[in-house]
Amino acid sequence: MEIDRQTALLEGLRILELTYGLSGSYAGRLFAESGAQVTKISADVYGFSAFRDTGKRIIQTTDALLPETIAEQLTGRRWDIVLWDSHMADDLEGRLKKLIQRLADPCLSVRIRFPDGVGATEETALQERGGWTNLTGDPDRHPLHIGGDPATSLVGAHVAAGAMFAWLGRKRTVVEVDAMTVIVSALEGAYSQYKETGEVRRRAGNRHRSLAPMGIFPCQDGFTLIGAPVDEQWELLERWMGDNPKPKWATVEQRQESYHSLETAITNWSKTMDRDSLFHTGQAFRLPFGNVQTIGDVKKCPHLQTRQFWKMGDPSRGAHLPWIVHRSRTGRRGTVPMEKLRILDLTSMWSGPYCTRLFADQGVEVLKVEAPHRPDGIRGTATFFRELNRNKKSVTLDLRQQADLEKFWELVESCDVLVENFSPRVMENFGLTREALWERQPGLLIVSLSAFGQTGPYRDYVGYGPTLESMAGLASLTGYGDGIPWLPGFSVSDMGAGIHGAFALLGALYSHRQDGRGIAIDLSQYEAAVQLSGDYIMEGTFSTELQKTTGSRCVADLKEFGPVLETEMNGGGRSIAAPWSSSGDPVRLYEPAPELGQHNLFLDDFIKKKDRMQV
Repeated sequence: MEIDRQTALLEGLRILELTYGLSGSYAGRLFAESGAQVTKISADVYGFSAFRDTGKRIIQTTDALLPETIAEQLTGRRWDIVLWDSHMADDLEGRLKKLIQRLADPCLSVRIRFPDGVGATEETALQERGGWTNLTGDPDRHPLHIGGDPATSLVGAHVAAGAMFAWLGRKRTVVEVDAMTVIVSALEGAYSQYKETGEVRRRAGNRHRSLAPMGIFPCQDGFTLIGAPVDEQWELLERWMGDNPKPKWATVEQRQESYHSLETAITNWSKTMDRDSLFHTGQAFRLPFGNVQTIGDVKKCPHLQTRQFWKMGDPSRGAHLPWIVHRSRTGRRGTVPMEKLRILDLTSMWSGPYCTRLFADQGVEVLKVEAPHRPDGIRGTATFFRELNRNKKSVTLDLRQQADLEKFWELVESCDVLVENFSPRVMENFGLTREALWERQPGLLIVSLSAFGQTGPYRDYVGYGPTLESMAGLASLTGYGDGIPWLPGFSVSDMGAGIHGAFALLGALYSHRQDGRGIAIDLSQYEAAVQLSGDYIMEGTFSTELQKTTGSRCVADLKEFGPVLETEMNGGGRSIAAPWSSSGDPVRLYEPAPELGQHNLFLDDFIKKKDRMQV
């Protein structure tokens, strides 16, 4: 089936990129690939990236002529957003700020702030200083860098999203994006947990720290990611392995306590199986298995080829952004300003809740919907759950019950955005296709953050962060040089999917203002994870030689960044701050996430509320 690989949402937006580092370059990529006009000014020493700099208008100059070139472009053309970073020399930055202040047409300025000691190459220093390497690798050996460029890609995506939040909020000021806040926020709640309990998280090895089993295992022809973290899933896997149920492994807590013997049993079984059989059979059982793919495997992946992820079908020509855009035939009059926006949040775990929390932090009304029989699986990690779901309202609805399904449809009609991260067939089984949603709410924006996207041979496959990091080549780029792939010490791809989803939704809001038509974003978390190693795929710049860390900080060492990392919650305690700030922003008090369904009493009033004033 032919797919219209449409990703453009920001046509008409004009960006001037003056960044020196990889993070700013990735932010520029997101704008350029989304249809914005991006002009990049750079001195001769900059090495251009076939992945990050594609689609940009490049103006190359010398260090001596750089100030004049910037001045000429700033005053000679009209810009909507100007991007720069703290790698810029102080005197040049001072001149830039004065030029921007004198512009006849005000523009939005976005500056990326890096701590001292993080140079323009950024990736290694960010991983080491932000606690990433400390959590990755064998606990009895030295820590590892995570392969690819995940740190700079995440920072860049937050820069792009922060710029769009300010632009849609009609702010023409200076927005600062703090790189270390992004990096520490990616640690799967480790910093918030440390601040609340004093617990310092340690390396868990080649597996997820709290899900068991969820790790990399050898097989006949390589390595595979085996996951069965839910008790029912483990019972199924245990039968597949041919073992009699063992009471000592009945619960996830017990499996964690005896993980060494569990790992030995799984290894003895997996070594007799081939990789593809494990992957596809496991997924047929709805188990989050994954192939541990090399970069070469990723380039040949049939799912990515079917979804036409590679430009012109050729990985050497580049990768598309990790979403496909669908538009409704009709729309509605007017658009809703950011301060009146309503989001219906059907997400759980990490990626989806992080996406919607970024909007809740900006004052957007976000209503989190959970099923009473199946609440968000991350509620058991209370500190992290509060971090991901602060500022949201909460209701419980059982969509298997007709009365609750009817109430849900009323919610759809009263909201502007719906975000979900189910596998595709879940929404279809409830009759919640994009066509049905648009029939009830013609201008609805829909963001679907499924593991593998809404189309392709793997569309109904399920996945956690480790599944996607294995599939996307990140694990194969991480290791001790002995050929064994290693998982990152936390699910870095979850934040990657969440922030790319937020940027895509912001782009949809921008595009929606043109004609009011509904927009559906089909975002593949797998494709979002592939973005984190895009330079390696395009240019083959990775090395098989082991890169030892020069520094490895744990979360207890991050207190020097406390003033920018933390914010006070009026329900008590502290939490990770939003990664961006701008002059004139009011100080916000962060609410902890509500208890399950405690706000159900307000639901009818929420639905009836009609004071959103479209403009």
